[in-house]
Amino acid sequence: MRLSPPHTYHAEVVLGPERGAVAGLLEGAQRAAAEGRGALIVVTQSIEFGPSTAAGDRLEVRSWVDRATRTLLFVQAELARPDGGQVVATGSGVYRIAS
Repeated sequence: MRLSPPHTYHAEVVLGPERGAVAGLLEGAQRAAAEGRGALIVVTQSIEFGPSTAAGDRLEVRSWVDRATRTLLFVQAELARPDGGQVVATGSGVYRIAS
């Protein structure tokens, strides 16, 4: 069972047919978790893929700010099957706060 840290972003999504859809969902969720902290510039982005997914799959995305400094945010995200199911991808990103 996964436990989510406090102050998470959570959404139910349907995977689109576009190339890079998983990466886009993870980054979008990371940015949503960091909302209100100013303009963000990507420093690094890392994704680990698990079981395969297909266009039309219903998934849950969760993200949270793992750590923050004055100028950097360290954000995590995961994409999983609904209702506590199998994690299909995780992502971590470091963002520079531009403003």
